[in-house]
Amino acid sequence: MQDLSPESTSRYVVADGVRLHLHEAGPDGPAPLLLLIHGGAPGAYGWGNFGQNLPAFAAHFRTVIVDLPGYGESELPEFEGGRYAFYARVFAALVHELGETSAHVVGLATGGAAAIAMALDHAAVVDRLVLVSAAGGLPLFTPMPSEGQKIIRGYYGGEGPTREKMRAYLSLVLHDDGLITDQVIDERYQASLANRPQDLGSPEQLWARLHQIAAPTLVMWGRDNRVQGYDNALFMLQRIPDVEVHLFGSTGLWVPFERAARFESLVTDFIGQERPPSP
Repeated sequence: MQDLSPESTSRYVVADGVRLHLHEAGPDGPAPLLLLIHGGAPGAYGWGNFGQNLPAFAAHFRTVIVDLPGYGESELPEFEGGRYAFYARVFAALVHELGETSAHVVGLATGGAAAIAMALDHAAVVDRLVLVSAAGGLPLFTPMPSEGQKIIRGYYGGEGPTREKMRAYLSLVLHDDGLITDQVIDERYQASLANRPQDLGSPEQLWARLHQIAAPTLVMWGRDNRVQGYDNALFMLQRIPDVEVHLFGSTGLWVPFERAARFESLVTDFIGQERPPSP
């Protein structure tokens, strides 16, 4: 049986001059590449966001969970231009460094915006696109900044990071408070102390370009997401040409954790679909 622990799947790859940390596992023999990109809130990192999903995906895909530059164990070099364009350039290079020409890309929150930028700026690299609670859309009726965004922006302020602040953040990310265990709090809190990503400047307004996405796209959202309201998903439904949307009740931002089995089955089925011929 394949060892899918964080330690056994950990490796480093240099892409576009950036040393990236990732976790990789998959079936014996050739398999499609599935790239998972995590969110950008305090304490986020690849394994923390998607580690629970690796066994299901590794049964079907060459699965790579990558740390965003500046998060987890990935470095953050100086760069010019927008943050999402930077992420997209690095991850497109990562696909090629892994010996592939393209990948299916899953992005959560900030990782969703990075995935959108990949689909826009490096379209040939993205086969199918999955956006989960993704940044890069446009809220239709959610007040901005949202309740959750205020918590995120204040996390490192005042007395600095605390477990109480992390618990308050997780109570916004997860609808089910029963999932907020001491272990989850401590893992995220310790990660938030180790990684304080620099201010990367204003993010690009990707929402204005969503109609240019050519890749078949699956959008997933929790109705009770208090960081990125589900009205963002409705906007994406209206703007992305080849798109389907799945909304979960009683679910917050962290769909891959709260709805792990359903998230995994939806992604697996979506990637396995044959694309209909162009009219």
